[in-house]
Amino acid sequence: MQQWTIILNPWAGKGAAGAQRGALEAALGAAGVPYTILTTHAQGGATELAWQAIAAGATHVVAAGGDGTLNEIVNGIKGAEAEHGQRVPLGIIPIGTGNDFIKSLDGFDAGDITGAIRRIVEGRTRRVDLGRVEVAGYEPRYFLNGLGVGLDAQIAFEARQITNLKGTAVYLLAIIRALAKYRAAPMQVQHDGRSIRRRLMFATVGNGRCEGSGFYVTPEAQIDDGLLDLCLINTMRLDEIIRYIPRVMDGTHTKIKHVTMGRTAEVQIACGQGLPVAVDGEVISISAREIRAAVLPAALEIFF
Repeated sequence: MQQWTIILNPWAGKGAAGAQRGALEAALGAAGVPYTILTTHAQGGATELAWQAIAAGATHVVAAGGDGTLNEIVNGIKGAEAEHGQRVPLGIIPIGTGNDFIKSLDGFDAGDITGAIRRIVEGRTRRVDLGRVEVAGYEPRYFLNGLGVGLDAQIAFEARQITNLKGTAVYLLAIIRALAKYRAAPMQVQHDGRSIRRRLMFATVGNGRCEGSGFYVTPEAQIDDGLLDLCLINTMRLDEIIRYIPRVMDGTHTKIKHVTMGRTAEVQIACGQGLPVAVDGEVISISAREIRAAVLPAALEIFF
């Protein structure tokens, strides 16, 4: 017998997700599925809720929120799998701020609650890759969409402070604020026997193609190829940054002389000064010096 557990982050989408609870309940009722809605009340809370739901016998765990909510629930699913040996597929109802992971899936539309529930009811699943990141001094963490070190993590930090805007506007303002504060730092990036030492604005490790509510930083990434895509962007003048922002938004920046792209199963990033790190848009450290990320092929089952 099916038992759906919906984990709703009411603060996702700057509070818009909480306002859609009625629509969510109506769509679930119309689908005729047995469900329970659990609400997160603190950062990290969705991880514990997912873990508890699986331990209690949930057959479907569904994330109702954005990329940060997805990240927490994925970590709960993998934790429960490690402890109890139970593999439970993940359903996605994208009602968050960025909803970037779904841009690597065909046919998903942000805010389409009915369509998302229909996909889960139909029961089609696929296995996708996960990333696993280790930051010195922190517990290892899984990521579904991507990892950012440097400016893009600073942008994620600034975006969390903006409460009066939604969607792409949040991230455009966050970019302006981050550029005013962040300074490029010397980094060493190592993968596949290659070592790159240079002053970088940021280093992105992408499982998915898109981040920051519509920026195609790793536009050729595939979520099921057993590899992670890299995007390293050198320090640039402010006028160059402004000129190239539209090219990052549409994914045509990859041939710019300041940009180095790559693909790998594992990467190490080191910096003498502490740098911010974000996974799936959520900042996990503001002073990381050593970061290691690796792909876990076909590690998660999702409804699509």
